[in-house]
Amino acid sequence: MHIILLFLAKYLIGIVTLIAAIYWLLQPRKEKVRLLAFGAVAVIITVILMKVGAALYYDPRPFVTQHVTPLYPHGPDNGFPSDHTILAAAIATILYSSSKHLGLVVLALAFLIGLARVVGHIHSPIDIVGSFVFALIGGLVAYYTTPHIMHRLFKSAE
Repeated sequence: MHIILLFLAKYLIGIVTLIAAIYWLLQPRKEKVRLLAFGAVAVIITVILMKVGAALYYDPRPFVTQHVTPLYPHGPDNGFPSDHTILAAAIATILYSSSKHLGLVVLALAFLIGLARVVGHIHSPIDIVGSFVFALIGGLVAYYTTPHIMHRLFKSAE
């Protein structure tokens, strides 16, 4: 069980990233550009929210406050939000904009990452919830701004 939790908490993010990269490579040029534009906006907004959230809210990691052994060694820094979970959730929102099915699969993987990090005493539930909220907001901003970006990009290319 320990090895499965470790894989989910620490290494599943690599598979999520690989899924996204392969999906992107298989898309036609115009969809690649749209995904890049969507991803750039989503990631920028998500990172801004992540930095502001971390500056405004400090959540000590559970292994520090509960005096338990974490799943793997980790520094006792701020746990809010979870970097692994926020990255996976952001990738899910980006993929969802192109493939609802794949986006939901990756969102489920992001949930598994977050759950494993809570069970492994690396994060508390609020860290995971915050990660999903920030990624969702980043995805929503991208959803509303990307069509305008694409219009300008392809209008100037004509």
